[in-house]
Amino acid sequence: MSVFSGLTRKTLFSSVSAERRKKEHDCYLKNGSAVLEELLALCDGNCRIPIRYFSAIEIHNAIKYSKCRINLSDVYITGSLDNHLVLVRFNRCRLNNIHRDIAVTAQMSHLKNVLRLVGCCLEFEQLVYEYVEENCYYLEDGNRLRIANEVASAIVFLHTEFTTPIIFKDLNPSNVIIDQNSGVGKILDFSLSISLPPGKLEVVKDITSRNGCLAPEYAISGIVTQKADVYSFGVVLLQLLTGEKMSTLNIEDPEYI
Repeated sequence: MSVFSGLTRKTLFSSVSAERRKKEHDCYLKNGSAVLEELLALCDGNCRIPIRYFSAIEIHNAIKYSKCRINLSDVYITGSLDNHLVLVRFNRCRLNNIHRDIAVTAQMSHLKNVLRLVGCCLEFEQLVYEYVEENCYYLEDGNRLRIANEVASAIVFLHTEFTTPIIFKDLNPSNVIIDQNSGVGKILDFSLSISLPPGKLEVVKDITSRNGCLAPEYAISGIVTQKADVYSFGVVLLQLLTGEKMSTLNIEDPEYI
């Protein structure tokens, strides 16, 4: 089965002008190649689910009447595709490696604690996810530890179930969405994740992060290990348990140590 299903000449060349058609076609080829490279690096190209392709015009039609948006690390707008509600993500951060995000999410979309990827638009680097009613941190006390466990399980999967461990590197509350209907905590946005080199326990990377959950040793040295995710998870857990926003928490306070 093709990795990108649903692709036809009609959907690919749906724009009006020849110049725009060429630009979209070039972006499709460039981004499609980058996603395939990521899939090959992660799992020899053996994608667990096919990644459905949506044209730019399909995305436009899906969201043109939407008035609902969720602001997390990126903007998510509610839309309708094939009579199903979806969330369309618009990349607003240049740090993001959207191709890696597509590849990793596709490998984890069978997990209930990961926001399921429905497909993507390669022309404009937009991702399409399952629709969830967001309920961010307005939780009963009994659910907080369960949601923390769901987040932790997804991180453990990253660390143990790929050819080489993957470090999330950017875990923070804006990467967790809580489904109001099921109460399940789902993580999303793997665009800054990195794979450890074969046989290595650490890797030196530029410090690129968008949150205040950054492990001190990574912030100081630029050396990333799986412990960086453990530290970031601790901050997320602290916010879950206290119900306080990260900006109001003093994680160096002795009360939290």
